[in-house]
Amino acid sequence: MTTLPQKQTRFNFLPEDIQVQLNRFITEQITRSWILTLWVLAITGFTLATVINRVQAAPLSTILVLVVWLVTVTLVVVNELRHKHNALSLWLKNNMYNNITNAQISLLIVLGIIAAVFAFYNYAWANASFVAIPAADYRAELISADGREYCFTMGGIDTAVSTTEIVTDPTERCFATADLAAPPSNLAVGQEASSFCFDQKPDDPENGITCFASTAENPDLFTVDREFTGANWGAVEANLVTMMIFRFNRNETWRIWAVIILLAVLFVPTTFVYRASFKNKRLRQLLTYAWLASPLLIYLFLRGVEPVPFEVDGFSSVTQGIWDNTFAWTGFIEELEEAGLITYVNGRPLERVGDGALQPISTWTQIRATLSGNQYLLGVLGLLLFGGLTLLLNRRFPQKEHEGELVRLGRMVLRIFLIITAVFALLALLQVFSMLIGSITYTRELPINGVPQEVTQPVFSSLDPDVNWGGFLLTIIITIFAIVVSFPIGLLMALGRRSKIRGIPAWLTYGAAIVIAVVGFTQSTPAMVEAARSNLELVAAYWPILILVLAYAFQRAFNGNVLAAFSTLYIEFVRGVPLITVLFGSIILFPILLPPGVEILNTWRVLWAVALFAAAYLAENVRGGLQAIPNGQYEAADSLGFNAYQKYRLIILPQALRVVIPAIVGQFIGLFKDTTLVAIIGMFDVLGVANAIAAQEDWLGVRREPYIFLALLYFVGSALMTAYSRRLEKQTGLGER
Repeated sequence: MTTLPQKQTRFNFLPEDIQVQLNRFITEQITRSWILTLWVLAITGFTLATVINRVQAAPLSTILVLVVWLVTVTLVVVNELRHKHNALSLWLKNNMYNNITNAQISLLIVLGIIAAVFAFYNYAWANASFVAIPAADYRAELISADGREYCFTMGGIDTAVSTTEIVTDPTERCFATADLAAPPSNLAVGQEASSFCFDQKPDDPENGITCFASTAENPDLFTVDREFTGANWGAVEANLVTMMIFRFNRNETWRIWAVIILLAVLFVPTTFVYRASFKNKRLRQLLTYAWLASPLLIYLFLRGVEPVPFEVDGFSSVTQGIWDNTFAWTGFIEELEEAGLITYVNGRPLERVGDGALQPISTWTQIRATLSGNQYLLGVLGLLLFGGLTLLLNRRFPQKEHEGELVRLGRMVLRIFLIITAVFALLALLQVFSMLIGSITYTRELPINGVPQEVTQPVFSSLDPDVNWGGFLLTIIITIFAIVVSFPIGLLMALGRRSKIRGIPAWLTYGAAIVIAVVGFTQSTPAMVEAARSNLELVAAYWPILILVLAYAFQRAFNGNVLAAFSTLYIEFVRGVPLITVLFGSIILFPILLPPGVEILNTWRVLWAVALFAAAYLAENVRGGLQAIPNGQYEAADSLGFNAYQKYRLIILPQALRVVIPAIVGQFIGLFKDTTLVAIIGMFDVLGVANAIAAQEDWLGVRREPYIFLALLYFVGSALMTAYSRRLEKQTGLGER
């Protein structure tokens, strides 16, 4: 005969259905296994200990949180037993109180967050010092002292002005007599030497104490000793300008404000003009051109231009100076003189040829010197000539689908000359613009040898980036430059890696490789084998074999596609090394590769190193977006008759970039934070300046406060980029359609 299990009756005072639910709850949440029971007991004990500790440390907030927790837990339990949840209890049950462990962890998390917030508040505000005057220079001058309070003028002294006069940020402050930690050592305060301390919160050991001490020579001038346990924000305030712009010429800070105003003027209409509801296309194009021109204007403000090589005395002198230094035809004799090829005999210039003989200057020498000294004028004339020929040729003989090889070759040669001359014409235009800007001057009064004199200076005088760019300004410059430059390079690398253009034929690749290998085996290998001193050098002597291997790998992996091979190798090589290696290479190794006499500023090297590094990672993000586009989109673009440029600009890239917006913005945020690595190579970005604060004599050892300020600065910058990313995703419908 089978015996039925007896009915559990541990909660006989409750209705039967509630008894069943409680028994099931205890079994599932506590007594299902001995490990679970032990875990519940352990976390319950830890929770009780934490609650007791927090009640002792902050009784009011802890009791309030505990009451709210008990009320919400009770609400969830009651509604669960009644099978009638409201919106609040259902959300709490699903997210916080779905079991005993999670309910207690939720309480611990809330208590931990409140404890952290209160601790940071006490450190950063309640017990902090906001005095931006170094302790060695901080003084207080007694104003009045009566039975109720002591009032002082507190501030800093400038030893160059006076050692007994407060001239730096003087402020009045009064201390109540009731806050005296001990009576003054001398009751004749302000008349004789005395010392005393004020403690505004004697029951709070974490609160700071302010002590005053004067000498018999100056009884009303006190040194101030500030004892506090919180943050020293005065170090950040005193160095705030330095952290922002570092060594930027303080007389030229108007340039930074001009850049900020320029960006604000462009940004405000951008929020309206680029909306889909805005219909004025002409205004949108005008704003786009303004944004494209803004980098040139920003560079002009932050870098300036080189001094003009002529005297500025009215408009005519400026135009004559620009012509003489840019477009004059009279420079070939000077070019030959500088090269040591001209000798004057009886006042007549003669050319010295190879054997030392003298002869009249040949026409070819004159043309060569003219070409080397007047590239800008030749570029402008060549642009007019080849541009006119191209226009005439295209009108008289329109390009046809099937043309002869000679005609196509002629068009290509003409186009090459047009591009070369256009580059020189553009450089000439930039030089003219630079000289025009450099000729704008103003007069200011400067002390020279103690005597004020009027000095004429260029408005946009040249600033050395290696000296003047630093602090948060350098961080922003590196970030924006890397983002702007790496984006088009990354796009090209991504398209190049996926390119399917016809490559170099295999017969040509293998033929060239065999020729190089044969020449190497016959000309180089025997000598290297004979001179080998080790097995490694002996193996290196057979380097022509590597040419054959590379040729095979090139054809096998890329089918002769040079563009795909270069893009792939570049991306994989850059992604295979850390950024700090690239930065060290740009600072240490890159100068070795430059020709003698050529020098590039460290700032330019770092800017391009970061930009080229970021381009490799962006290329992979874009390649992922391109792979997400179905083949039907490519086929649809081809069916519409689009060429490759139109297909990618109008159909493929907009969809691919839309897919990878989160990845690209995430990379840009990482790039923004990775700029701190330039501090390792000796550049003073905002992190480098923050490190230098702790080494200052006035703020020795102050490290946490600058780092907290930097954390807030980087958080704000990253949050702005994230907010813009979400807005862009919403506008493009990413994740919605």
